[in-house]
Order: sequence, then C-alpha cells, then structure tokens
Amino acid sequence: MYVIYDNFYLKHDNGPGHPENAGRLTAIKKELENPGFRDRIVIEKPRPAIDKEIELIHGKNYIKEIRDFSRSGGISYLDPDTAVTKHTYDCALLAAGGCFTGLDLIFHKKPGCRKFFAIIRPPGHHAFRNAGSGFCIFNNIALSAEYAMLKYGVKKIAIIDFDAHHGNGTQDIFYKDSNIFYISFHQYPHYPGTGNSDEIGCGDGTGFNLNFPFAPYTDETDYLIALRDIVIPVMERFGPGLFLVSAGYDSHLLDPLSSLNLTEESYYKIMYIISYLSYKYSEGRVGILLEGGYDYNSTAKSVIKTIEGCFNEKGSRDVIYKDINPVEKMKIDWDLRDDRIKNVLVLNKIKKIFKV
Repeated sequence: MYVIYDNFYLKHDNGPGHPENAGRLTAIKKELENPGFRDRIVIEKPRPAIDKEIELIHGKNYIKEIRDFSRSGGISYLDPDTAVTKHTYDCALLAAGGCFTGLDLIFHKKPGCRKFFAIIRPPGHHAFRNAGSGFCIFNNIALSAEYAMLKYGVKKIAIIDFDAHHGNGTQDIFYKDSNIFYISFHQYPHYPGTGNSDEIGCGDGTGFNLNFPFAPYTDETDYLIALRDIVIPVMERFGPGLFLVSAGYDSHLLDPLSSLNLTEESYYKIMYIISYLSYKYSEGRVGILLEGGYDYNSTAKSVIKTIEGCFNEKGSRDVIYKDINPVEKMKIDWDLRDDRIKNVLVLNKIKKIFKV
C-alpha cells in the first residue's frame, strides 16, 4: 500500500492547546516506522495542488482568503475552532495534492498497489465550497472525487466516512449529485448537528446520501451490522468505480472529542469489508484520507489496523477476495441478539428508506 506523507504537514498550527496539532502525525509516523510493518508499505512524497485544482470544489475568493490570511503571518479564525496561520495555505495545498498523488499512483497503468493512505493535515470533511469549519480548510475528499472523475474518467464514486463527526461539508457539496454516494457513520447528536437518517440527498442526488446517526457509546456491532445489511447491498446496486474513505479516529473509545466505542480492531474489520467491496467493484482501488483522531496513541494504532485491513493473512500488499464472503472470512459471530445492537430503530428506518 502507498502511504502519502511529508513532514511539512507538521507546520500547520491551530494555536496553543488545540487538539488538531502536529503530534497526531508524529505519533502515526512513529508507528509506521515499526520494522515489522515498514516493508508492507511504500511511502511517497506528496506534491502541492495548484489553485486551479482546488477550484474543482472551492471558489476563487475563498482560496484567496486562505492565501491572504496565511501570508499575513498572524492567526486568523474561520470559526472559533479553525485557525489559519503562516503555513496553513501551503499545508492545505499539500494535503489536497497528496491525495492527487495517491490517485495518480493507484490509477497508474503499470502493475502496483491499488490503495493509498494519505496521512495529511489539515483535515477536510467539514469544509464547504466557500467556507472552512471544524478544523478543515479545503475538502480533501471532495477534491479527490472530482480529480478522479476529471482525470481518470471515474463515473461513480463511493465515499465512506467513519469519523465521529458528520462530514457536513462533503454531504453539502455532493447532496444533489447522483455520481457520488456519500455514506457517513457518526455520533448523533454531536457536532456539527447534521447527518440525520432522513438526509438522503435531493434532486438528482436523492437516494445517494446515507447517514448512520449513532447514539453515544455505540460499539463496533452496529457498524458491522450496518455494513453487512445495508452498505454491501446498497453498493451492489450502485457499483462504484472508486472507494474513498474519510478515516477519522475520534470514534475510538479513548478519544476525548466523542463518545463512541470503537477499538483498533474495529477499524481493521471496517476496512476489511471496504477492501472486499473495492475488489468486487473498483478493481481494488481505494483512497484513504486522514480526518480526525485526537488521542495520539489510539489514533496511530488504529491507522495501522486500517492499513492491515487492506492485507490478507499472508502479508501480501493487497487483499484478494474474488468471491470470498468477508463476513465468513472474519469469523465474526453475526448471530447477534437485538439487545446487542444499540441503534435498532435507526438501522430499521434506514433499511426501509433504502429498501434493503
């Protein structure tokens, strides 16, 4: 698997005491350097995006605003939580460009890995077309989707977001688009207050926006049931040519900014199922983008488990599923009683809405 990383990402500064800081990436980098893991990944340097590429999603005036704030050398706030400082603009360009680098690698005609993980900051899924928010400047995953469609002719893309916070920016950008299927697992109610199950898109995009608004203290059971009973059949109907993942680790039980109960192993299982879907529909192609995650240790270990979810037991670079059922392969006890599922009513409502 390709891992996209550059030390320049450490330069983005949200101000003293801010949870979204360079320590997140430092911890992840240390885990990636484990000798037993290092030979399973290929670390690649990102290239910076240019303004014209950022304009695939964001308005010129907004891009100029970020650039001007950065060049001023002080600290400016897009909202109470989202700062722009000296290196923010360049880091944001490098974050988006890192995703483009990953896409270029996995769509290269020569044989090679079909997956990448962009270890980037600032994150992106709360960024709107003309406004940043929630620690996010440019919407990296939305830019990645537009780039893949424009450069590689991908007609349909699935975005799966397991950050604890609903990706309101991503949803808003693609809410009327039937070519992008946005799926979000998140704590509800929680910041930013959006992402209810009845938000299913509008116009041409009706039925292509799927939210799992999970109650606090939800564990992996509900995630896996949702993937098995809803996401897999919905993806069978949609048939995406690329999977993109907003990988937020604030859904970990140790994270200070949410109250969900996933563990490192949960991310392995989630990614294993996404990998299975990618081999069934998108020739194994998946782009994983770092979003949240504010407990250094659990975030770093969860990133490793996410990457391992793309490997098989023999340690090859990619899982090759063919017709293997991932549910059987993981040997998970799926015969679960209703009292083990915390969000029964939500899941049943979603099944009716999406007719699965």
